[in-house]
Amino acid sequence: MARPLRIEFPGALYLVTARALGRQRLFRGSDEVDDFVSRLPPLVDAFGAVFHGFSLLPNHYHLLVETPRGNLSRVLHRLNSGYTATVNARRGRIGPLLQSRYRSILLEEDPWLLRLSAYVHLNPVRKRLCADPWSYPGSSAAAFAPKGREIPGVETARVLGLAGGREAYAALLDKGVKSPPPAPWKEVWRQCVLGGEALRQRVVRGLQGVDTREIAGFSAEREGLPLDDVLELVAESTGLAAADILRGKFQRVLARKLAIYLARRFTGLTLRQIGEAFGVDYTTVHMVARRVEELKVEDESVAALVGGLEAELAARRREPPAKQGQVSEKASEPAAPELEKPAKKKTAKKEKKDSGQLKLF
Repeated sequence: MARPLRIEFPGALYLVTARALGRQRLFRGSDEVDDFVSRLPPLVDAFGAVFHGFSLLPNHYHLLVETPRGNLSRVLHRLNSGYTATVNARRGRIGPLLQSRYRSILLEEDPWLLRLSAYVHLNPVRKRLCADPWSYPGSSAAAFAPKGREIPGVETARVLGLAGGREAYAALLDKGVKSPPPAPWKEVWRQCVLGGEALRQRVVRGLQGVDTREIAGFSAEREGLPLDDVLELVAESTGLAAADILRGKFQRVLARKLAIYLARRFTGLTLRQIGEAFGVDYTTVHMVARRVEELKVEDESVAALVGGLEAELAARRREPPAKQGQVSEKASEPAAPELEKPAKKKTAKKEKKDSGQLKLF
């Protein structure tokens, strides 16, 4: 499984995002929000962290943090583990609360600190949790307001300095409410950097001698086929439309599982990228691929089908690039064409585990 890249050095500035596991709520009420926020000042004292803002949503949080000592992993471990322990005790639960590893994007201060501060504070508005960012109790926006109130542990001077003062920052957010700025994710380099060439080269130098094949963003450099090639081949073999396999209602159909499995093997995309294309979480991609491996052992017909598809895709991958198709711009968000859908058939009760009863079409 591709893992997030961890780049740490003194003075690094990050946007950190962490999500709750599964469909759980990370914050169920004001008491849990207050508990999380109360953990920021001790981290300032213990690790020298500088927090430039935050937004806490029901199932995830965004945090703008600077690490003068180059110790992001220690800061986040203390924050996340401490909050999880408290929530588990309050809710009477055990086990992890957060989904896998947190995601951290390394930032260049100009222009990204100001832009992402506005993005983070406008997030509750985009999610329709409030009408304006100033009224949302789970973010640090109130500390940046014209008549701002102090939030212990949150540093406002740098962001307000970049904006030109409190009034200018308020105008920036008010404009964002009426016309939301585009999300910055398309401008992220290698899934880990928002910044110019100097910052990118610093990351590259830090990776010298490191095997990057399983690092998200860098693993995608592996030679691979376009996702469209995989979808078209599975569609030809099963009689389903490629669009239905990618984003259709056939969530438990074997054809869709085969496409995910083959995408992982032959496209060179990361699990997260494949998950985004199929509309599932990246952990689901991993589990589906593992299940197909099991079916190959359990069912000879599945093994034969998968073997034929693998042989065809392997042959295509060895062809010169000029003979290969290009990834469609609609591969990640295909239109839903007016297609005749296969007739529904009565099926037995759902089994907890996929079996040979799963249909190809």
